[in-house]
Amino acid sequence: MTAPTRTRLRTRGPLNRRSVAKFAEFWASLQQVGDALAEIEKLGAKAQDAQRARASNGVNGRSWAVATPEEIKSAAKKTHRTLRVIAASAKRWEADLLSREWRS
Repeated sequence: MTAPTRTRLRTRGPLNRRSVAKFAEFWASLQQVGDALAEIEKLGAKAQDAQRARASNGVNGRSWAVATPEEIKSAAKKTHRTLRVIAASAKRWEADLLSREWRS
């Protein structure tokens, strides 16, 4: 049985350890944002349930305002789309980012 083949990155130059570490940190940050967005979507679903319960109890909440569940869902969807674009761009330019020096 042969070993599984892996695709190799074609970089423009030699890999820099600092660049590899910075890219890994960047990618981990994107993953954390994605996890936070998943939690926000859960919060939006819970808020919708709570809003229905409040409406049935007669509480109108006119003293202060928070985002509606629809606004929360809309913002989360928009942010997910943007995050997907950033992640796709990062993967597209990964080889270039790994071969260049990152600014601090």
